[in-house]
Amino acid sequence: MKKNLRQWAMAQRAKRDEALVAAFSQQIRASVLTVLQSIGPCTVGLYHPFKGEPNVLPIAQSEALAGYSWALPVCVRDASGARLQFAQWDKDTALETGEYGIPVPVHKHWVSPAVLLIPCLAFHASGARLGYGAGWYDRTLQAYDSAGLKPFCVGVAYSDTEVAEMFHEPHDRLLDVVVTERVVYRIGPA
Repeated sequence: MKKNLRQWAMAQRAKRDEALVAAFSQQIRASVLTVLQSIGPCTVGLYHPFKGEPNVLPIAQSEALAGYSWALPVCVRDASGARLQFAQWDKDTALETGEYGIPVPVHKHWVSPAVLLIPCLAFHASGARLGYGAGWYDRTLQAYDSAGLKPFCVGVAYSDTEVAEMFHEPHDRLLDVVVTERVVYRIGPA
């Protein structure tokens, strides 16, 4: 089921031109800003847009979020497994090409974000998220849970990738909020 959903969601994404992605990204950032303001100043794990994902990076320049700090995910493989770690980031941070060709900070000062903005290939209104299938966020959230950390998870998605049928599996952690260009779904505490 998930394989077919991924193919469908990628086809939905392929229909958008750059202008539409930019417009939707702006609408999504406005809603994300409101969600973040309701939480208060903290460290937020962003992501560098990849394969047509909504661009959330400009939110870090918002004067309304001046007390927040930012981080980008880095794919890390070590003795404890493959997962994401978050490196401190701002607009002046030098970047290099990381795994999958995604930019990551050159100098990695590791942080544990209180909030994660997580890109969704598709989603369900209950907070289930569909990613690309490599499990990076799943393993990362499991590692955080094992360490007693519970970041507030904000899914970032396009509204036309909402799936009516539940695809959640036991190992999947539900998102606390899903933000699209049209709607904000509040699922967990905030």
